[in-house]
Amino acid sequence: MNALFVVLLLTPPGALVKIPSPGDLVAAVRGNDDVEIERVAARIGAVRLEAWAEHGKPAERLAALRALPLVGDAWFVLPELAKLLADGDDEVALRAAECARRIAESLTPEDKERDEMPADVPARAARELVAIAQRATLKPAVRTSAIEAVAALRGLTRVDDKALVALLADGDVVIRRAAAEALAQAPAGEKALVETLAKDASPDVASAAAASLCRDVPVIAPSSGKASAGEARAARIGGAARDRLRALALDEKVSLADRLDLIGCLRVAKKDADQKVLDELARKPPDSLRSRARSLGGR
Repeated sequence: MNALFVVLLLTPPGALVKIPSPGDLVAAVRGNDDVEIERVAARIGAVRLEAWAEHGKPAERLAALRALPLVGDAWFVLPELAKLLADGDDEVALRAAECARRIAESLTPEDKERDEMPADVPARAARELVAIAQRATLKPAVRTSAIEAVAALRGLTRVDDKALVALLADGDVVIRRAAAEALAQAPAGEKALVETLAKDASPDVASAAAASLCRDVPVIAPSSGKASAGEARAARIGGAARDRLRALALDEKVSLADRLDLIGCLRVAKKDADQKVLDELARKPPDSLRSRARSLGGR
């Protein structure tokens, strides 16, 4: 019997499959073809990709971080990946931040159940990412991605909302806005968001806080007559916060996305001043805001 045939016969299936080298991955990334990058990355696997991202040459590190979100089991290395957001190479840190955000945002509670994800994996990742978000010496883009990744993990693990609330007092407007957006689904953040809405000097931050408070207010009150959680929260916004909410709704410098979200609160516990704002918005462009105001009772 031919010796080569014997070797092939006795070799376990898959043992002769050649794992792509770091150079192969770099070449695929340089080709900028997601299909090819995903094909190569799948053969490498998340654990090896993370190791290359941590210990490889500069081009290999960036290529591994480009490919990692395309691998199905990337969640497994998310806690280790989070540490790379503090890397001394700014480009690696920025790419790692984007990578972590993409992986976190791709995960769902269904994924956790299907993949039998150990509870400590998202929990450790969330802790590492919060620690990164708190580091004022890191670039705002890195810290912002860390905050967004933490918010995305909320459906899989407990998140340190107290730490996110503390970031509402950060000296950087970008970080305060990211924190306000991240607290949208956090009951513990309601009081802090209302205070931010009323007092933050930046309209951009205040509008993000308002949008987080008002985003899940239904357009029409439930037929049961029982207020939803979003309506109950909206009804609790009063005083200076309510005044600021009206002003932001009319401020054309505020992002349209925020204005579309925040005006929902004006339907709940409506006062004459709220109706006046809705009426004004219902009579002028942009069309999306006009339509939204009319659906909320503007005339």
